Amino acid sequence: MNTIFITGANRGIGLELTKQLAKEGNKILAGCRNLKGADELRILQKDFEHVHVMELAVDDEDSVDQCFKKLSENNQKIDLLFNNAGIIDWSDLNAVTFDSLEKVYRTNLIGALLVMRASVPCLRKSEQPLVVNLSSRLGSISLRGNTQLGGAIAYQCSKAALNMLTKQSAIDLSALGIRVLSMSPGWVRTEMGGSEAKYEVDESVRSMLQALRKLQPSDSGIFLGEDGKEISW
Repeated sequence: MNTIFITGANRGIGLELTKQLAKEGNKILAGCRNLKGADELRILQKDFEHVHVMELAVDDEDSVDQCFKKLSENNQKIDLLFNNAGIIDWSDLNAVTFDSLEKVYRTNLIGALLVMRASVPCLRKSEQPLVVNLSSRLGSISLRGNTQLGGAIAYQCSKAALNMLTKQSAIDLSALGIRVLSMSPGWVRTEMGGSEAKYEVDESVRSMLQALRKLQPSDSGIFLGEDGKEISW
């Protein structure tokens, strides 16, 4: 049984990751900001004894520290960390506000960094620890100009920064045996992705998990799509 920590597990991709991985028999540590609003997670917790719901606001350093302090004190290992929590603002360069930029970066980048750093003691207890930062093709600098999609300047920049975090942390954590990669789930029909997106949530998650199972032990510091193919930075 693997132990998997998922941030933003109360909806969308995070919730579906929890469902599919719990059905496979894994122990799931499901982090969410508001326990009172995590009704679907509570149902999963009743259906699967190895699903544990944890309060975690990734953009709050105290919340992150308290969450992982408890896990460390309980000698809890983490085999796989999904830095999934993320938010979007579709405003373009001319319309995005300072407050929105700050909010998006606090969740999508700073939150991922705080969670990854705080989780290191738990990751080190695993034989093959892996961190997956949920990124997006919108964060690929190389792909800009090859798409009709505009706007979302705060989101795009935050995901490009997240990719740099992946690249550098893969280097910094390699001595500890911790692998780190970025992964795009594709365009998914969630509250964030909208109804016109390519994938249903379960399709995207199933594809990502299949791709992760095919990873080689040396795979780290890379950017993958939901199909397992590398994406240019």
